[in-house]
Amino acid sequence: MTTLLREHRRLHSLSAGALARDLEVHPTSLLRWERRERLPGPDHVKALARALELETTTVAQFFDEARPSPAPAAGVRGHGLRALRVQAGVPVRELSARLDVLPATVYNWESGRARIPATMLPALAATIGTDASRLGQELRTAPVARSRASSSELRRLRRRTGLSQAAVAARVGTTRHRLGTWERGTLPPLWAVRRMAAVYGVPVARVARAAGVTAPPLLDPRTWSPGDLPGALVALRGWSGLTQRELAERCGWHPTSVRAWERGRVVPAARARTRLEELYGLAQGALLAAYPDVSP
Repeated sequence: MTTLLREHRRLHSLSAGALARDLEVHPTSLLRWERRERLPGPDHVKALARALELETTTVAQFFDEARPSPAPAAGVRGHGLRALRVQAGVPVRELSARLDVLPATVYNWESGRARIPATMLPALAATIGTDASRLGQELRTAPVARSRASSSELRRLRRRTGLSQAAVAARVGTTRHRLGTWERGTLPPLWAVRRMAAVYGVPVARVARAAGVTAPPLLDPRTWSPGDLPGALVALRGWSGLTQRELAERCGWHPTSVRAWERGRVVPAARARTRLEELYGLAQGALLAAYPDVSP
């Protein structure tokens, strides 16, 4: 089939120049089409079919055989990233800084407009406090948004207090617009769940259920095992509503120290560990259960 166009041109006793003039293209372009060195656009495909008295699909197939097969989509779909990020309490700007990408890139991942490169998964897993080997599955199964019934329940909790969205937003430390998006189905961060529970006078678990939020397992000290410290620190900070910089400033540390602890590069010294336990309301020495096992 590689000579299809040339054969049919000759069958019609047409020179390359004559057919090119009929198609209003340069003869060189026509010869390159015949050799499939170049591929014409849809209009020229139809014009070739008419001139050579061929079916348009036949001419299109002739050129399709020369088109490279599309490469498989690289990376992982990230439609569940927002839920995982919110549950870990990691803002978009912090995540983008940790991964050295633009915030717009993170939004594109979360909306499904772009896939997350496989090379990004280990750093992404460390940032949101999950296991890199499970991250792909979690990205696919994490909820994108709550059900309408859940959002209605969150709205009912507010209305039973007699407070407006503006009043609750001011007490929680957010905006009325953001509170409204939570009531319409967007997953709120863990720190907001905790603060709304205090404003509404109900247990945190009730607000979490109403919001469709599942706290990360590592938020519960009873689940900690040796080596869980990085993920536990990310979960605890997310629950508190602090960024890495805010945590460092509050405790008089450098942000790089907080970042190194949460990435598992080093562990907090005794004084820093005690300060973290006080800040997060943990029993003294509780964090030691998550420290790496250094026994021989």
